[in-house]
Amino acid sequence: MHFAIPDTVEFTNSGGSVFVGFNVHINGTYHCSVRYRQLLCLHEQLKRELDHPNCLPPFPPKKLLPLTQGQLDERRLMLEKYLQTASQDPRVSNSELFKGFLLSAQLESSKETSTPVTLDVHLMNGQKIGLEVLTSDPSDEVLENLSQKLHLAPEFVKFFSLFLIRKEEDGEISVIKKLENYESPYISMKSLPGLHRVVLRKNFWDLSIETMLAEDRVALNLLYTQAIWEVERGWILTSNDIRNKLSSLQSRGEKREYLELAKGLKYYGFMQFGECWCDYPQKGMRVLIGAGNKELNFRVRLQTPDASSSSSSDSSETLSEGSFRVTRMRCWRITTLHAEEESEALGGIIRPGPRLELSFEYLMAKDRLQWITVVSDQAILMSACLQAMVAELLAKKGPSTIPKLPNRPWSFMRRDGTFHRVRPVTRSISNDAISDVSVRSQDSSVSRHDEGRSSIKRLSGRLSGVSVKGQNSPSSPANPFVENHAFDCIGDDDL
Repeated sequence: MHFAIPDTVEFTNSGGSVFVGFNVHINGTYHCSVRYRQLLCLHEQLKRELDHPNCLPPFPPKKLLPLTQGQLDERRLMLEKYLQTASQDPRVSNSELFKGFLLSAQLESSKETSTPVTLDVHLMNGQKIGLEVLTSDPSDEVLENLSQKLHLAPEFVKFFSLFLIRKEEDGEISVIKKLENYESPYISMKSLPGLHRVVLRKNFWDLSIETMLAEDRVALNLLYTQAIWEVERGWILTSNDIRNKLSSLQSRGEKREYLELAKGLKYYGFMQFGECWCDYPQKGMRVLIGAGNKELNFRVRLQTPDASSSSSSDSSETLSEGSFRVTRMRCWRITTLHAEEESEALGGIIRPGPRLELSFEYLMAKDRLQWITVVSDQAILMSACLQAMVAELLAKKGPSTIPKLPNRPWSFMRRDGTFHRVRPVTRSISNDAISDVSVRSQDSSVSRHDEGRSSIKRLSGRLSGVSVKGQNSPSSPANPFVENHAFDCIGDDDL
C-alpha cells in the first residue's frame, strides 16, 4: 500500500467551528479526508489489538496550542509516515480493523450513506453486468456478488480481481489500479474525473494456472474474452498470418484453441503501461513498458540517423527492446517528485505537476548493480505488478503464514466525534488468497547516490515504498525500499 497525504482541507461543523482534515491518497488516487483525532483513535485501537503494541510506529504527538502552518505541514508528513509504516506490518494491513477504518473513512468522505445502488461491472469483451450492491460494499463482496451471477466456481474466484480502467483522449485504455478490499468500487469509481469503468480481469502471472482454469466453462470464457481484447488492443503482438488464424478460431468459437495459440505470442499475460520516460540506456528516453513473465519489458524509442538522407539532422525512430528480470532486481522504490523538482530520468525535460518515479536496483553483471529509474503516472501499478510476481515466485518455495489480529467488534470515530460500532463479518474471499509476500524494507536518510548501500531491515508483508524528495523536515518520510526476496534465488547461471 502506498500512502500519501499531499495536502489538507478545512471543514466547518454544525456549530461553526473550523477543523483540519488530511487528504489521504492510497495507491495513487484520493481515498478519504480524516481528522487527526480519527487517526489517533485508530492507533489506540490497533495498540489494544496487537500483542506487542510497541511494534507500531510512534504516533504524532498532540499539541496544546493551535498549530502554525509549519507545524501543520510537519504533522501532515508525520501522519503520512505513520500510515505508510504501520501498513507495512501484515497484521495491520490485513486486519479487519485497518481495512474497515479505511472503508468507513471513504464512505464518510464521499458523503454517501450505505444505500442500494446498481454498479455496472464490465467484462473484457465490453459486456456490462449490473450488480445490486450497497455503496458501502468493499471490493471482495462485490467480486463475490459478481462471481455468483456469472456462476464462476468459488475455488476460482481468487484468480480474478476488479480493476479500474480509464479511456484516454486518444482512445487508448489505461489500467488505473486494482480495487482492494479496503475500498468501495462504487465510490472509488465515482470519485475519479473522466470516463472510468470497473472491469473484471485475471489476477495472476503464472500462466500454468490457466490450464486448471480452462477446465471451468466460465473461467475459460473470462480468459478467452481478455485474450481477444488484448490482441485487438495490440497488447499481444501478432503477425498478419497469426491474426487471421486467431480470427478464424474466434469465428468458430474454438476458445481453447484460441488461447493455446495466443499463449505462444509475445506479451501474452503481460500488463501494458502507457508511454513513459526512463534513464536507460541514457537519460530522457521514451519507453513502453510491459510487466509479465517474471520481468519488466522495455521498448525504448531511439532516434537513428536516416541513411537515405544527406542531411545530418534527419533521423528515424526505432524501438530497442530489453527485459529486466524480477529475480535480478535487488530492490525498488517509489518516489514522489513535486512540480519544482527535476527528474534525472527526464534528462532536463520539464513536465508540470507532481510526478511518480519507480526506481529499481538491477544486477547488470556479476558484482555490478545499477539503478534504473522510470517516470510514469502508473509507477505505483508497476510496483504492485512487481510485488505480485515476486509473491508467486516465493509461494512456489513454500507458503508463508501471516499472523492475524483478533476479529472483534471495533468502533469508527466520525469527524464530529461520535462513534459507529462495527461488527466484523467473515469474508469468503481474501485479498491475499493466492499467496503472501515477504519483503524487506529500508529506512535511510542517506543521499540518492548512497542509498543502495545502506543496511536493510526485514519486514514481512506487502509493501510499497514511498519517499518525498525536497522535504528537509526531520519528520519527513525516510527513503524506504522494497527489497526482493526472490533476488536470493539468483545463481551464476542467471548472469
